[in-house]
Amino acid sequence: MTKEELKREIKEILELVKVCPQNLQEKCFEILLNQALLKKVTGGGGQPEPAMTHLSSASIPDEIRKRIKAFGAKFELTEDAILKVFGVDELGNVNIEITDLKTKKMAQQQRRLALLIGVRHQFMEGSFDVPTEELREMCVNYSAYDAPNFSSSLKKFKDDIFAGFKPSATNKLSARGTKEAAELTKELAS
Repeated sequence: MTKEELKREIKEILELVKVCPQNLQEKCFEILLNQALLKKVTGGGGQPEPAMTHLSSASIPDEIRKRIKAFGAKFELTEDAILKVFGVDELGNVNIEITDLKTKKMAQQQRRLALLIGVRHQFMEGSFDVPTEELREMCVNYSAYDAPNFSSSLKKFKDDIFAGFKPSATNKLSARGTKEAAELTKELAS
């Protein structure tokens, strides 16, 4: 998707958002924009476009590079291994690049996505945040969403990977969850 196509998509999103009730417009915009950006990153087909995948280390914004290096140093991960799992686009957005979560079990896929989202937010914002709605969207995108069991899966994770837990809010990875996320990154990079 070119920049012009993305601009047109954003204009369409803004038109759609206007028809939503006032109290839902912000959330609607966020969801639709995330989908448009995901389409831009993946080229609409689930695989990253070559131009949007891993930038050279020199092209990564300094703050993100520092966070990647700190995470790598703490958990003995090379920057190359991290960049096999996470990509950074020209705007400094961090994206989950892998398509195979290396498990067939839906609950395990959801757990792995939660861990990856936490690391993604750490690189971008400096906090291992896992927004529930973002996790839900990623689960849908990875065909790992089971509506009736999604909340119960999250509750099962609460003592394992989250530091405190709120079912419909942003949760943070615990120290244990952060370590598990690093181990997952190593596994997926190999």
